[in-house]
Amino acid sequence: MSRDDFEIIYLTYYNVLRIFACRIVSDDSAAEDIIQDVFADLWANRKNIDLSESVKPYLYKVTHNRSLDFLKLSENKNIPISYQTDLLEDMLYTTFTAHEELSFDDVEKEILDCVKQLPERCKEVFLLSRHDNLKNREIAEKLEISIKTVEKHISLALSSLNKHLQNRGYRL
Repeated sequence: MSRDDFEIIYLTYYNVLRIFACRIVSDDSAAEDIIQDVFADLWANRKNIDLSESVKPYLYKVTHNRSLDFLKLSENKNIPISYQTDLLEDMLYTTFTAHEELSFDDVEKEILDCVKQLPERCKEVFLLSRHDNLKNREIAEKLEISIKTVEKHISLALSSLNKHLQNRGYRL
C-alpha cells in the first residue's frame, strides 16, 4: 500500500469510522483515539493489506474490536455499551462515502425527522426499543400489545428509515 493509497483510505473512512466507534463507546474523544490507533495499525501492516479486496470490512472489524477493548478496560467499566447490531446501526455506518462529509448530528437529524413522521404507536414502540433499550417482550407488556405487534412496528419503523435515507440520496 502506497502513501497515496493510505491517504485515500484515511480520507474515505475516517469520519464514518469515528461515528461508528462513537456509537459503541459513547465518547467522541475516545472514538477519535480509537480511529487514530486503527489507522496507525493499518499503516504499520500496510505490506500485509491486499488492496484488490475492499479494505472497508477490515477497518470496521478492527474499529469494532478496538472499541470493545476500550469498554473492557477497568477505568471504562461504567460506560454503557450502546452498540446494537441491527439494521439501524448498519444504516448509520454504511450509508456514507468519502465525498459525503456528514457529521453524526446530520445523520441523527435525518433519523429524527423520519421518526417524527411515523404513526404515533409505531413511533412509541420504536423509541421504547431504540431510545429506552427495552426488549420486545418488555415493550409488549408495557403497552399491553403482543410481541408480534411490537415486531411489526419496529419492522415498519426500520423500513421507513431505510426509505427516508434512500430518498435523501444516501446509499445503503
